[in-house]
Amino acid sequence: MIEFFMRKSVLFVFSILIFSVFFFAVEREKTGGSDLVRKGESYIEGMRIVHRKNGAGDWTLTARRADLSENGDKARLSDIRMNIENKGLVILADNGLYSMTDKNLVIDGKVTAQNDSYSIVSENVQFSGSEGVLKTDGEVLLEGKKFRLQGKGMQADSAAQKVRILSNVKAVFNN
Repeated sequence: MIEFFMRKSVLFVFSILIFSVFFFAVEREKTGGSDLVRKGESYIEGMRIVHRKNGAGDWTLTARRADLSENGDKARLSDIRMNIENKGLVILADNGLYSMTDKNLVIDGKVTAQNDSYSIVSENVQFSGSEGVLKTDGEVLLEGKKFRLQGKGMQADSAAQKVRILSNVKAVFNN
């Protein structure tokens, strides 16, 4: 009889232990505890970086997701939106690599920069956060309300409000 109760109590304790492990695993999944580390690297959902110059907002970089490197000095970004505050310019891209140390952003793939007057479409753009300069060696399309420029290579300086198309420039002006 004692043996019967021993088996029942061991079975009961084992059941509670299994249930507890299952409960804590499900609870951790709900709170996102397992999302902190994925494949050995950390990532941030909804990352936002604000750069200030002389106390005023210069630009704001947001990304849906930022996968951080192991030493934390670089972040692989997805669904990028960058607002250049005082110029009214918005830069949109799918993917990029942001360097935390020198504030440079290298964007892979299609990039669109737009404001109320014009839009610029290119690929593989580099943005220097400290200088406020966009550069590319690829094809560039710049469209405004009354003009359209195509060319290869670009340098856009947000401080000087200048955009230079470097070579093979084709321009069409409309009335």
